[in-house]
Amino acid sequence: MSSKPPCVTLKLVLLGDGRVGKTSLVLRYVNNVFSEKQEATVQASYLTKRLVIEGVPITLAIWDTAGQERFQALGPIYYRDADAALLVYDIMDNNSFIRVRNWVKELQQMASKNITMAIAANKSDLLRSRKFDRQEAESYATSIGAKLFLTSAKLGTGIDEVFLDIATRALQIKRSTGGLSPALPRKGTIIVDDEPEKEPQMKCCS
Repeated sequence: MSSKPPCVTLKLVLLGDGRVGKTSLVLRYVNNVFSEKQEATVQASYLTKRLVIEGVPITLAIWDTAGQERFQALGPIYYRDADAALLVYDIMDNNSFIRVRNWVKELQQMASKNITMAIAANKSDLLRSRKFDRQEAESYATSIGAKLFLTSAKLGTGIDEVFLDIATRALQIKRSTGGLSPALPRKGTIIVDDEPEKEPQMKCCS
């Protein structure tokens, strides 16, 4: 009788400017809800999603960080021990894409060398009103070992794909670095549930 594989927790942090739609992406993914009047995140919020990837039960612990400049010094608190980072920008705002490059430089300097990265070009429902240089964005993503996804929290498109991709790649890295037993069954992906969990208490420094 084979033993049940242990549940793996993957820590995923969302980074990007304020108002690019990070919170809307997470809420659409975890709770399948969308609001045009989403409040700005203060410091960070925490949600979880449960998946089964290749036979391994996964708890995706998602930290949605504040994008406003006054909170950006807090970034390292959240991403230093993260397994993955989703960098989000607003397809209508080129400055938010430039900021993604800055976040990546920070991650390369301060986060784990094995961190898995993906880029979400968000608000793709507005694409018709703007010429979008997809080739430039994809070329940049490839250069940092990431993947680019066009997402729309409003329409709910591209969101399951980006979170599934990043969780799958982060799991593979855990396996290859000895974080998991390699002899686990491969069964494709099943979404189990998304029960909300209490936010863990973070130690605050005075």
